[in-house]
Amino acid sequence: MHKEQLPHDHCFSKTGLASYLAKSVRWIDYQIAGPHPLPGFKVGKSWLFKKSEIDAWLEHFRAPRDLGALVDEVMHDLHD
Repeated sequence: MHKEQLPHDHCFSKTGLASYLAKSVRWIDYQIAGPHPLPGFKVGKSWLFKKSEIDAWLEHFRAPRDLGALVDEVMHDLHD
């Protein structure tokens, strides 16, 4: 699935979300129960995930773009 082709308010099933994120359904299950749970809600026995909330969750946990500079800064602070 191409992320930019889906409406902002689109909802995914677990299988659809796994496809969107290029992960397994097992990974989705782990993330639902993990320390930083995926934002979603149950409808009956099924989970649904809003695209806008998933995109915000991904952005929140995304690594800084210049990870090397961040590591250098932390290492410098540790040696001072």
